[in-house]
Amino acid sequence: MSQILGVRIDDLNLEEVIDRINNHMGKMWIATVNPEFVMAANRDGDFKKILEKTTLNVADGVGIVWAREVLANKNALAVGFNILRGKYSEETVSGVELMDKICALAEKQNKTVYFFGGWGARAEKTRDFFINKYPKLRVTGAKAEDFDFATKADFLFVARGMKKQEEWIDEHFDKLRVGLVMGVGRSFDYYSGELRRAPEWVRRMGLEWLYSLMMEPKRWKRQLVLPKFIWKILTN
Repeated sequence: MSQILGVRIDDLNLEEVIDRINNHMGKMWIATVNPEFVMAANRDGDFKKILEKTTLNVADGVGIVWAREVLANKNALAVGFNILRGKYSEETVSGVELMDKICALAEKQNKTVYFFGGWGARAEKTRDFFINKYPKLRVTGAKAEDFDFATKADFLFVARGMKKQEEWIDEHFDKLRVGLVMGVGRSFDYYSGELRRAPEWVRRMGLEWLYSLMMEPKRWKRQLVLPKFIWKILTN
């Protein structure tokens, strides 16, 4: 386990997270933490407290891994160079990839999934994508709004955007009739086909954020958090 500016990160790779899911007893909550999460938690004490309630906080992106290595007194430039070489790519747990792994697990174990959130019909389109990929997958719901708390699901994916989705989960956690709930950010955008994900080689280099910015230049203000995050790590 690591602490990145006061936010707990569970140092697990993708397969280790799946193993934890398989062996966990009771209701489980996973947050996929990136630098934007950490900076938001440092601005908002209530959000930081929410991230302390989760079962697992996984490192969604090499920014978190870079910070962990630098805070362990490794050379920041050397770590950055190794990231560009793809050295740390196996140590991250992308929410997009984890969601796919969980759907594969659900099909294999005959468990149910629910897709909640996203814009427009993206929840339904995401459902269709996964049913096409995993034909035996059992889906109990796919809605953008008006979640039915009477519905049961083994795995609930909530796509309402960073921070808002975690606040929603925190508010409703006790009445969710699910085995696992996970905020998945923009994953519905990718699986619905509304947004193209960066190629594998770009992701391995840790440059998915730059690719996303090129695809959606209007998001440039949100990317300003990255240099602030880097500065806080370097001066911590």
